[in-house]
Amino acid sequence: MNSAQHLILSLIAVLSLSAQAQENLETAATADEIPAPQQSLMKSAANKEYPKPMFFDQLDNGVLLPPVELEYDLSIQNGKTLKLGPVFINQSTFNFQIKPLGQAHPQLAKVLSPEQRNSEALIIDWPVELLGSANLEMISRTGNVLWQYEITEVEQKKWSAQTQVWRASLMAQKVPAAELTNAGFFGSAFAIPNFKAAGSPFGKLNEIFRFCLSHQVGRGYTRLCSQWYGNQKLEDGKIVLGKARVDVTTPRVLLNNQESLMRQSVPAQSEGPTAFFAELATGESYEFLVEPNKLQLMDIADTARPGTLRIVGYETRPIGRSVLLNPDQYLKITKMFGFESTIGDDRKYWAAALQKDDAKVYLPGKGGGVFKQRFELSVIPRRQARLYLHERTPTGTYNDNIKIFGRKLKDVALNTDQNSVSVEKNAPDEFTWRFKATERGEINRSYMNLNFEGEQYRSYFEIYKGFPRELSARLSVAKSSADFVFMGEVAYNQWFEDLFTWTNYWISRQRWGISAKYFRSMNEIKVSTAGRTAPLDVLTVDLKYRFVPGLWNRDETVGMMASYQNVNFGDLAAPMVGGGIFWARSMPKLFDDLFNLVPLFRYPKWVDVEFIYYAQSMKENVKLNSSMSLNFHGKVLWTDTLFGEAGFGIKRYAFVDSEKNQKAELNTFYGTVGMGLSF
Repeated sequence: MNSAQHLILSLIAVLSLSAQAQENLETAATADEIPAPQQSLMKSAANKEYPKPMFFDQLDNGVLLPPVELEYDLSIQNGKTLKLGPVFINQSTFNFQIKPLGQAHPQLAKVLSPEQRNSEALIIDWPVELLGSANLEMISRTGNVLWQYEITEVEQKKWSAQTQVWRASLMAQKVPAAELTNAGFFGSAFAIPNFKAAGSPFGKLNEIFRFCLSHQVGRGYTRLCSQWYGNQKLEDGKIVLGKARVDVTTPRVLLNNQESLMRQSVPAQSEGPTAFFAELATGESYEFLVEPNKLQLMDIADTARPGTLRIVGYETRPIGRSVLLNPDQYLKITKMFGFESTIGDDRKYWAAALQKDDAKVYLPGKGGGVFKQRFELSVIPRRQARLYLHERTPTGTYNDNIKIFGRKLKDVALNTDQNSVSVEKNAPDEFTWRFKATERGEINRSYMNLNFEGEQYRSYFEIYKGFPRELSARLSVAKSSADFVFMGEVAYNQWFEDLFTWTNYWISRQRWGISAKYFRSMNEIKVSTAGRTAPLDVLTVDLKYRFVPGLWNRDETVGMMASYQNVNFGDLAAPMVGGGIFWARSMPKLFDDLFNLVPLFRYPKWVDVEFIYYAQSMKENVKLNSSMSLNFHGKVLWTDTLFGEAGFGIKRYAFVDSEKNQKAELNTFYGTVGMGLSF
């Protein structure tokens, strides 16, 4: 191994350790801020077998959410700082610098090439809570756009990754970690390393200008503009970025296009977007026209920390500390090839701490801004009363009234007005719950009532209810060695929740399905070397077993199948049995994105492939000759019940009837389209 290879391997090791260390630090810091749902297993019903928590319904447990408010303060430092919720805008948090990249950090030049060290970089810092990706503009005093640059989310990630590489390289050179913190250069929101190459007119301007970051999402719009800058010429003739001298700015606030107080907290517009504009004494300005995001609250309970509550929600995450409870856990190779799932519950749940004596969270608006959501609390559910479900509790079902197994503390009494719940006599800390799920194609929420230490709580769980049956009609065209075959086909597919209410995980629950297909040719085809022609009709019945339980059209699986097929060529009949495998899943994201370019296909899609080999004839006088079927099939789910489908594959029908002394052989490549209903 040569020195270059040693260097590469060392760098990879350093990067891995650095990334892991950073992840561990961030996780530890967040975990310290966000209390766990149970601080001690001795005071909780959770254990390894029952780890799935049920949520407390906030509306039925004494929690009210008043209308969201806009909270701001421009009175800080005589108008030199704007505070929006927990976010500050001032010269420290929002600034621009143009300097050689090698001078951006005292140690950075050590890991840069000579060309990189001398390249003029635009280094930008702004409160990323207010806007992420943005359009960057240089604007003259007269309002002309002198230059613009699109800062995309992809470019921001690349910049973040680049700073991590430089940080790791400096750590490998024994630079103390304290000098490489997320403050200063390594904490900058973004930078354009070669500012001149990006087409910037900097250095050629004879007028003052300002930088503005803007972002638009639907009707939501936000804009953050800097102080005024200009070109400043040094004694050595070098031109640098300097702050321009302009008239003193009087700080002001416009709320819904009217002059407003410098500091207040007011309800957001009940209908339509809220308009806000603030101009700082130092010249910066911030404005937005957005609607607030609604807090999607799922759960609230007390914690082991006095005065601290734990809330769980989904979709919009609050500004500040929160932890994602169900992050995507795809392998790197899965993401590399774009094979992520595209069907399922895509809600991302987060948890955050809430202070009981000042119960509020701050949420970003739809396209910008910051809004405050207050909580009005009365009865707070106790964490010890929380119910936990078995680790194999399904996330989907085909039926109403399925059995769900759970665990509770012995002191918790249960009842429900939806189906039923029973506590085991020999195990008073375990219960069996009949889950109520009546709406197909929807996530169903079912409730239980709890009594713990004299307090009444209401708890719930959610399960998606799918469609177990499908019926479709198809038109197929097959190409044999001799001619084309046109066929009509009818197909039926059904999956079972369990076997006769037996809920065994490995053998019964959401494992078994059956399918039946019948097709008949519309024209006669050549079936022997002697030139004999005959119509073709085939009946196929399959019994399928999923290796991974779940719902068809929703949860990925691999499985095996047993197949019966009856092939008729005119007066020749060949019943046969065989076996095979199948794989089914949502269409991988890579292909889903391509199909979504066509409006007709911008719906969820399900794909499956199966291979069957028929090894055994069911008639003594019929001998098979490698009959098989390889099928690729896909569906686009236009509605919950209506779908379109298409497929292609290879089928071989080959056998000899010794009693009639006749041979039939047909090898085809086929394509099919159709429509069907799920019910």
